[in-house]
Amino acid sequence: MFRFLDQQFAKNNISMRSEPEESVLQRKYLFFKNLLHHNNQALQLINALENLLYDTRPFTFDEVLDQCEELVGVVYELAEDLNAISGGKYPQLFGAAEKIGIHILRGLTRQRKLEKTCLVLPLVRLSHENAGQVGAKAANLGEIFNRVGLPTPKGFAVSAYACHDFFRSAGLYKAIQSEMKGVDIQDTAQLTQACSAVQKRIIAAPLPDDLECRIFYEAKELFREFGSRTRLAVRSSATGEDSESSFAGQHSTVLNVTQDTILDTYKEVVASLFNPRAVFYRRSIGYRDQDVVMCVLCLNMIDARTSGVLYTQDPNEPENRKLIISAAWGLGVSVVDGSMPTDLWRITPGEAKTEYSGVRKARRIAMNPEGGIHDVAVEEHLQDQPCLNGDEVRALANYGWTLEKHYKRPLDIEWAMDQSGKLFILQARPLNLMLPAQATQACTEEATTAMEGHDILLCGGATASSGTACGQAIVLKSEHDLAAVPEGAILIAPQTSPSYVPLMGKIRGIITDVGSVTGHMASVAREFGIPTLVGTEIATSIIPHGEEITLDASRRTVYAGRVMNLIQAKPRTNLMKGSPLFRLVKETLQKVVPLNLIDPKHDDFCPKGCLTLHDVVRFTHEKAMAEMFRINEDIQEGIHLAVKLKTSLPLNTYILDLDRGFKNFPVSGIVELEQIASRPFLALFRGMEHPGVQWKGPVREYPSCFAMDLPEPTPDDPNQESTSGGPNYAFISDDYLHYNARLGYHFVTIDTYCGQQVNDNYITFSFKGGAADVSRRTRRALMIAAILKRLGLRVEQTGDFVHGEIKKYDHPRMEEKLDFIGRLMGSVHLLDMVLTDDAQIPWYVEQFFKGNYSFKP
Repeated sequence: MFRFLDQQFAKNNISMRSEPEESVLQRKYLFFKNLLHHNNQALQLINALENLLYDTRPFTFDEVLDQCEELVGVVYELAEDLNAISGGKYPQLFGAAEKIGIHILRGLTRQRKLEKTCLVLPLVRLSHENAGQVGAKAANLGEIFNRVGLPTPKGFAVSAYACHDFFRSAGLYKAIQSEMKGVDIQDTAQLTQACSAVQKRIIAAPLPDDLECRIFYEAKELFREFGSRTRLAVRSSATGEDSESSFAGQHSTVLNVTQDTILDTYKEVVASLFNPRAVFYRRSIGYRDQDVVMCVLCLNMIDARTSGVLYTQDPNEPENRKLIISAAWGLGVSVVDGSMPTDLWRITPGEAKTEYSGVRKARRIAMNPEGGIHDVAVEEHLQDQPCLNGDEVRALANYGWTLEKHYKRPLDIEWAMDQSGKLFILQARPLNLMLPAQATQACTEEATTAMEGHDILLCGGATASSGTACGQAIVLKSEHDLAAVPEGAILIAPQTSPSYVPLMGKIRGIITDVGSVTGHMASVAREFGIPTLVGTEIATSIIPHGEEITLDASRRTVYAGRVMNLIQAKPRTNLMKGSPLFRLVKETLQKVVPLNLIDPKHDDFCPKGCLTLHDVVRFTHEKAMAEMFRINEDIQEGIHLAVKLKTSLPLNTYILDLDRGFKNFPVSGIVELEQIASRPFLALFRGMEHPGVQWKGPVREYPSCFAMDLPEPTPDDPNQESTSGGPNYAFISDDYLHYNARLGYHFVTIDTYCGQQVNDNYITFSFKGGAADVSRRTRRALMIAAILKRLGLRVEQTGDFVHGEIKKYDHPRMEEKLDFIGRLMGSVHLLDMVLTDDAQIPWYVEQFFKGNYSFKP
């Protein structure tokens, strides 16, 4: 619009205007030009913010804050633009915009307040209700010991408040914020560098004296109770951990800790908040750094004969209700990190028989007398023996069912058995059954020959996360190669590892030689929806590096090449849904997105009635249009510069002639199409008045197979006998049109020049809004985008916002495009009400190009 209008005002040849009239129009135009620019900016920002909640792409707090700050600034500019156009008629708008903006930004930047608690709390004083103080891992362990009555190690928890006091006293908050601001978690090298710098700062910072004393005192009491040779397990128990989001393996655990090293170990575990994998994980699922505070759990070490993990249900086959136990000799580190083979039992409640799958276990993890842990050889006679006998398996299963009954949900439980055969529960957290159940079938001859023409590279292993994937095989020889793993790859690795978590935003599948379905990486793979096959023994040696492969993790089979009938396009999971950041943004957008100012004739259509930033944008646009089309009030009485179009369509359209847009100027204030000379305006309305386009009639004339859950037509619906939406505004000349339309609850802007010079010709089209829920509005936007692309426009679509553009066609073809756009406007005005499934979109697009603009079957 601006390019054409600038030319018109530069030429000073606006027809039928006196010089005073022209100067008023020029002045208003300059402010109006700014307002339209800011209006478009604001709508795009509102749409981008709203789309954060419906897109599957992770977003960051900084991204949200930057967009909100920009939007608040743009909205304030809109208030200034409108007051400039109107001569200061709306000073109250500044206060309304400022009040809403302050509310939004304060809500986003408010700091979480931690309750001041004891720095250290003994396990015997903890229960589930203490999760906010000591993290869910410590609170659950206290719950299990104190309320369920099952054995756990003894110990204490260092509270969230203690961590906060440490960071505050050492000045770490600002340093961390500075290091982590702007870090792209998809850039593995950048993420690693920033995290390393933060961890070094935390390790080097001094602990408050009172915190040192409390930790040292509680540790000393444990050594007094269990003897000087006892050792401690120092474990992360961060807030947010062991909740609906597992954080499995993202933070550090340090084993075999002595009394002399307890303070340094505490800082090491606190610093693991900034393990690269932990930062990637929490930001991917919607946790800000400030949402996770590190509590630390200190327990007396269990000198384990056998350890492992218990799932009270199989996450890949939850309908079968089978309990899973995985176990290895020695400490359970090798089970959760997947570094060694494990025995596996599957147990069905009420059935005496258990399914057992044993492996050779040549090595085990043990406590090193010098401190720390190391792997040692398993005695020869034990290497092929099950880690648990039948009675021990049943006892462990009963522990699992007891805990599931107490918590009333499936659980992921870590356990250990000491040298005397006593069982201990080390941890219990929710087991997320996030994927649809898919049959995990045995690799039979029938299954392996089902994909004829495709070589089978591998058959075997265990399904850690079900599903199928196709991509380039990247055989990982060392974890140092992580940054080089390309987008869309299938990772082939010697063992499972939590270190692979930062890759889960870009890889499509994982296959390992060694690993457990109950390990930490398997848990995270299920959360991210990454098909994962573990324990194959030979994947890294037989799958060719760099070759395209197809992984069927459900059937435990890997094929050479792309197996098209196995590859299923599935919508990506929105990992952020329900997270603290997601909830914060959802709450914030209540002051951004809703549009309350619908009817300009209503009493609340005023600055005081603006409850959201969208309301301010709507108000300024409506009033600016009215001001531009009331120019005659500022010039002289009796001359109608803006005139109303007489048309059979249920639309209120007002037209302002910029230059030769009318054949003759209508003095009555009413203009008919026959009096209009603007070629682009006539082309657009020719499409809108196409006999196949139905602007009137009940919604239920749409195909009954699609028209589900339709609301009754509202007074603003174009299907009513009264006029729809509006008023709509058009600036015209003989070759130019700028059209702003409000049709029901959506908005359309068309800006076009159709002249003799091909290089000057263009059409831009913008569409946003609707009355239905965001998913249906988005489907209509997808349909509009598909139609515009077929018409040759370059299209951008985000959520319910569509922008299309086409340039440099001769004017007959430009007018043909406008004709179709006019038909499009009329045919889709209520489709957001009926589009209930993405699969419907191609049918509607095809019907449009067949001329079925009413979409009747």
